[in-house]
Amino acid sequence: MKQTVTLLILSLAALCTTTVAAQQPATKEEKRQARWEEFRKTKHAFYTEKLELTDEQSEAFFKLYDEMERSKFEMSREIRREMRSLAQKGDAVTDAEYKAVADKAAALSEKEAAIEKEYYAKFCEILSPRQQYLYHRCEIDFQKNLIKKKTHAKEKK
Repeated sequence: MKQTVTLLILSLAALCTTTVAAQQPATKEEKRQARWEEFRKTKHAFYTEKLELTDEQSEAFFKLYDEMERSKFEMSREIRREMRSLAQKGDAVTDAEYKAVADKAAALSEKEAAIEKEYYAKFCEILSPRQQYLYHRCEIDFQKNLIKKKTHAKEKK
């Protein structure tokens, strides 16, 4: 009888451990993706509140907003890869290689601004003039909020 109870308890413990482990992201990429998704949800909630978006506006706005963010991210990803590649080469990098990557990095801001302008025109179809103004404030306020949270978290440590 004792063996049966012990075996049952061990089986339940193993099952619980397996269930908990299955719920946690296993790989580094899955953990990164989970953190990104949590960040995105936080940002959406912040914008929804500050812009006072209706459900319809929220759905349409964030579809475009996420599309814009993905475009900007993908554009800058290539530059980041090239910069990492140069950093790994160390002293073997030529001035021409440095200049080529620096030129691409400098042009990135212009390209991002063009994307933002394109999407802003689309946002104007969804948002009222007041919300359009608040959208620009949200961009700044969200960044300030993030910095404040990070600073506050470091102070607690």
